[in-house]
This record gives sequence, structure tokens and C-alpha cells, in this order.
Amino acid sequence: MFKKILAALRGSKTEAPAADATTPITAYDSQGRELQISREEWREKMFLPTLQQAWDDADELYRQILTGINDGFAADLPAAGQRLVEIDANVDRSHTTLGIVHLSNGQLDAAEATLRAGMAKAGATGALLTNLAKVQFERGDEALSEQTLWQAVQAAPNLEAGLMWWATTQREKHGEAAYLAALRTAAALPGAWCPQLWLARHHLEQQEVDQARALYAGVLASGNFDRHALMMIANDLGSTGHLQLILDLIAPVYDEHLHGPTTGLNLMRACLELGQIDRGRALLVRMTALNFPPIQQHLDQFAQAFGAND
Repeated sequence: MFKKILAALRGSKTEAPAADATTPITAYDSQGRELQISREEWREKMFLPTLQQAWDDADELYRQILTGINDGFAADLPAAGQRLVEIDANVDRSHTTLGIVHLSNGQLDAAEATLRAGMAKAGATGALLTNLAKVQFERGDEALSEQTLWQAVQAAPNLEAGLMWWATTQREKHGEAAYLAALRTAAALPGAWCPQLWLARHHLEQQEVDQARALYAGVLASGNFDRHALMMIANDLGSTGHLQLILDLIAPVYDEHLHGPTTGLNLMRACLELGQIDRGRALLVRMTALNFPPIQQHLDQFAQAFGAND
């Protein structure tokens, strides 16, 4: 049971699966055009040199390590992870990252030692505890893993990997009612917003739109959310056909500089579908000003679509 749950959560914000060695890497040129590069060429000519260039910059080194994990280059990362521990003022981030590197390489003892060293310095944070639970699970101690996982949820109810691993465990053991009860329990924890979004998804699936809207409104009114919250709300409302609610709920709080481009694209799509062309054009101007090449093709398509509605 735990193996199925953990497999479903691999690829979350705290861990990524090994990439297929035959899968090319997707990159973008300065014009925003998508390029496909062989994995070995990317590794030799782009990834490893960029990793080395980031050696003295904690933020950039962290980003490059995550890129390497996501692209399946974990074997190249132990030294970089150790370097991050040495230079990063964010103890939670650095020790979690090195722990994930060790986990990705199957080095469970090293992973546990790193995670516990992080806890000794930064406390038992949600990220450190979630990954310690993964170590314990990989060793076959499922009871201890579940206990640690609940501690992780209490420490960080908005860390989706830990939250949903724990809630899904309750569903697998006791059924749908236990899953919903787990989410409600987590939603009652101080500062929680992620459990509410998963409860709202359930209500949308049951066509209980008013209940979902109330949960969304509560989260957004609190101001206690991040870009991932807006992306999830927009995606869930869009996939269930509630486009006007995307605009009503998200547009007033969306800041393209804080919340990233994905939600902005969803807002423009809703504007286009609903025929709110002027509103969409105004948002297009804001998104274009980001000067972010990976979305340029999408922006060009929206510009053409909005222009065709003159």
C-alpha cells in the first residue's frame, strides 16, 4: 500500500523520479522557441558547467541541483549538495536538498544523517520530516514512517508532498471518509491552506460549487497562500468549467511578479473563452512585460486571438 502511495507522489516538490535516459531535454532560446537537446549533450555542455558556475551562489546552486534531480542527474549532485550545505544560510533548504540527493542515489544512511543534522540546526521542519519519513519507508518501517509523516503535516500542513501522502494513506486504509476527515484535520492546523484546496477539489468533483467557492474565498481572503495555490485553484476551476469563478476569485489577488506566469495564462484563457477581450488584453500587456521566453509563444497566440476579436 505505501509503495503505491509513495510512487504516486514521486515527482512532487520534494522529490523527482529518475528521468528516462532516452528522453531529450526541453530548452528555450532567447526568442522563446522550444528546443530538444539530447540528455548527454545537455549534461556535458550545459548542466555541469552551469552547476560549477553556481558554486558560490546558494540560490542558484539550489536551483541547479533541483534541475539536476528533475532531469535525472542525481549521480552528479552529491558534491554540489554538500557545497550547498556549506554556503546556504537556509539550513532547512540545504539539508533537505542534500538529503533528497542521497535518497535519489539510494544512500539511505547518508540521507538520514543529513536530515537529522538539519533538524539539529533548524528544528523538525516539514520538509526534513517528510523526507525522513521517506527514508524510513524505504527501509521498510512503515509504522514509523507514518508516525513521522503526521509530524511533518503538523509542522507544515501546506507542504503538499507530505500532506497528500498522509491523507492518501488514510484513504487506502480506511476509505474516502477517512481521507476527507484527514484533510479537515489538517485544514484546522494553524496557517493551513493546502488542505482546503484539496477539500475544494473534492467538492467540485461532487458538483458542490458553493462549498468549493467558500473554501477558496477563505484562503484568498487570508492572504496566506502562494503561487501553487493560485495555480491549483485556476486549474481545478478551469477543468470543471467554472471560468467566471477563475476571474472572480483569482484576478483580484493575482500578481504576475509574485505568482508566476502559469496562472496569468489561465486568466487570459478564461477571458478569451468568456469574450472578455479588453480584460484579456490588459493582462496580456502585464504578462508581456515579464519578458519570460518560455511563455512567449503562448503570449503571441493570445495576442493573435485577442486581435481576431476586434
